[in-house]
Amino acid sequence: MSILYGVSPSPFVRKTMLAHAHKNIPFEIKITLPSSDDEEFRQASPMGKVPGYKTDDGVAFADSSVIVAYLERTSSNNALYPEKASDYAQALWFEEWGDSEMMSATGALYFQKVIGPIFFKHETDLKRVDEILTDLIPKVFDLLESRLTPQSWIIGDKLTIADITVGSCLISLLHANYQIEQSRWPKLYSYNDRFLALPIVQAQIANEQDVLNHAAGE
Repeated sequence: MSILYGVSPSPFVRKTMLAHAHKNIPFEIKITLPSSDDEEFRQASPMGKVPGYKTDDGVAFADSSVIVAYLERTSSNNALYPEKASDYAQALWFEEWGDSEMMSATGALYFQKVIGPIFFKHETDLKRVDEILTDLIPKVFDLLESRLTPQSWIIGDKLTIADITVGSCLISLLHANYQIEQSRWPKLYSYNDRFLALPIVQAQIANEQDVLNHAAGE
């Protein structure tokens, strides 16, 4: 069985776990913190970033997008990348944008409200939180609102890597107790509800909450 190195509350580890769940691919998670000196982890991720990954046949590599691409090439079950070229390009764009721009905004709040206090004993910087809430998050939400359609998912009526990536950011906001304003971003508000209600997402959230509670000593 393949091994995933990381911790479930990490947004990028979360993304790979949701991809495995959607495609019904079993895996073993080896709890590993970023920058760990674990030898096996470092073989997979020389830079010490999570997630790292080792396949059934012992090949090791890192990066959530690389791992998901590997899963897609090795399993045709519940494809995460559309067949139509234009839809495929859109899915790749949302994956890249989600992993960079959206992750930067949502991850900043997630760190201030959750990861920093729990794992690093940092005090929340209220000035920084205000900057995130008034500038960073509205910018990414405005773009998302302009791109979302009445369809169930970002690209058509099937879940794709675009949803897994964007949704992974939304889970961070859930943990940070951030409420999307329905009146300001109505399409995103509805999309968020649909995504968070998915069984694989509910299971992922429960897993992460257990880890966060344990780390916080609860």
